[in-house]
Amino acid sequence: MKYLLFWNQGSGKAEGIDELRSALHAIPTKWVELNREIDLRAEIESALTDGCETVIAAGGDGTVNAVVNALMKIDAKRRPCLAIIPLGTANDFSGTLAIPDSVQLAAELFLTTSPMLVDAVRIRGDGFERYYANVAAGGNCVRVSAQLTDELKDRWGPLSYIRGSVGILADMQTYRITADIDGERFDGLDSWAVLVANGRTNAGRIEVAPEASPQDGMLDIVIIKDGGLMDMVEIVAGNLAGSFLECEQIIFRQAKRLQLHSEPPMRFTLDGEVIDEEPVEFCVVAGALRVYLGNQS
Repeated sequence: MKYLLFWNQGSGKAEGIDELRSALHAIPTKWVELNREIDLRAEIESALTDGCETVIAAGGDGTVNAVVNALMKIDAKRRPCLAIIPLGTANDFSGTLAIPDSVQLAAELFLTTSPMLVDAVRIRGDGFERYYANVAAGGNCVRVSAQLTDELKDRWGPLSYIRGSVGILADMQTYRITADIDGERFDGLDSWAVLVANGRTNAGRIEVAPEASPQDGMLDIVIIKDGGLMDMVEIVAGNLAGSFLECEQIIFRQAKRLQLHSEPPMRFTLDGEVIDEEPVEFCVVAGALRVYLGNQS
C-alpha cells in the first residue's frame, strides 16, 4: 500500500471525493472515512507495516489538524509524508502551502513532486499536549467561532467568519495576560485576542499573520490589545489593507516559544476546533512534517 487516505464526508466540498477516487484508481490506496471512533494513529501505524509512504488528508483544516496530531505521535524517523487535498470551506493551511483548490492539480503534487519540510506547533497545558499546523486563535476569536453554524458556513462560505463577528464587535471581552516570548516579558497586558500562527490565514483566508512561513522554524505571535470601537475599526481597516500589523493595538513578534497566562482563562481554537483546555506554552517543532507543497513563487 502506497497511500493511506483519510477523508471527511462532512467537509465543504465532499463532492470532490469522486474526482479523487478517479485520480487514484490505479494506485494502491486505503480509504478511511473519518468519524469519532477512528483511531488515526493506529490506522497510520498499521499502514506503515504495509509499506505506506504518504498519508493523505482529504478535507478542510479540521481534517488536516486531526491528521497532523496523529502523525506527530509517530516517531520522526518513521513518520510518513503528508499530502493535502483541500475539500473544506476555507482550506487556510493549504492556501499558505500554495496547494491548488483543484482536486486533480492537488493530487498531481504528491504524484509528481517531492515533499518539503514543514513546521508544526506543539501546545501544552495542565495535563494535555497537542499539535497544530496553521493557527491557534484565542480570546474573542473563540466567541466568533461559536457563531459559525453549518448553515452560516454554507451560506457565506469563506466570508462566514466576518459575518459571525458582527455580534461580537460591540461586546468585546478583555483578558489580562502575562506572556513570555523567547524571554521578552509582558505583564498585566489587557488584550482582546492572541493568535499564534504557523500559516498566514485563518477562518476563511483572512490574513492574520502576513509574514508567517511554515518553513522558517518560527511562530508568528499577534497580540491584539484592548481598546475602543475606533481601535477595532482601525484593525479591521488595516487587515483589509494588508497593514494591520502596524496598528498601535497590535504587538507582533516572531519567536520559537510563547508562555501565556490569562485572567479570565483564554480559550483557543486550533484550526477551527475549539479546545476547552487552557494552553500555557506554544513551541515550534521545526521541520517536523514532510509535506507536498505547491509552487511557492
